[in-house]
Amino acid sequence: MKRFVKIISIILAIAAVAVFAAACGEATGKAKYDTALTGEGIDVRMSMVANEIDKYEVSDFVSSKQKSDFVLIKVKNYGEIVVALRPDIAPITVKNFKSLVSQGFYTDTVFHRVIENFMIQGGGFTYVGNKLTERDAATIKGEFTANGVNNNLAHIRGVISMARVGGMNDSASSQFFIMHATNSNLDRQYASFGYVLAGMDVVDAIAVCECDKSDPNAPVPVEPVVIESITFVQPK
Repeated sequence: MKRFVKIISIILAIAAVAVFAAACGEATGKAKYDTALTGEGIDVRMSMVANEIDKYEVSDFVSSKQKSDFVLIKVKNYGEIVVALRPDIAPITVKNFKSLVSQGFYTDTVFHRVIENFMIQGGGFTYVGNKLTERDAATIKGEFTANGVNNNLAHIRGVISMARVGGMNDSASSQFFIMHATNSNLDRQYASFGYVLAGMDVVDAIAVCECDKSDPNAPVPVEPVVIESITFVQPK
């Protein structure tokens, strides 16, 4: 119960910062996150995010029959990861992700691109026999600054973001990646939409799995890293 109160308190504190930023925004409709995550505000806002990442246990969450802003990623032979989704930062992205989760889209997909000290990417491919086969999913608007959307959630270790086709801003669909290490080169170029609350040890284990590096830009795990399911959870 104490952990639940702590989690809620942190989330309410973040929301309060967002409301304050919105009140300070320009009358032209400047996005509320323009000041909340950049300039003088970055130390306040990003420190809050950094303090939440991997500070909890998977056991602090329970299954939810309703859509929530928390999901549990169950990875075969590796363990479980709890992710906090941030619809206040990337509403289109989170809505799409939740829809795919509710459909069971991610069941038996794999982390098909793994680069240590960078990120682990999955959610779009599954194995049919021994062949990686892509699952079809509708594309969505890329919610990042370079595409005209003020999303300044930095790509620090533990942040989850959407993969896309290079040069095609609105090409993201189902594939996501979780940062194994901080990489500022991705900031404002990709739609970050949440972060890991528990289970970074699982991300770390996946990041160092044996990969076929014949294509250095797309190392594929030798043994499939299977996402058994992604389901909604909520704090206890």
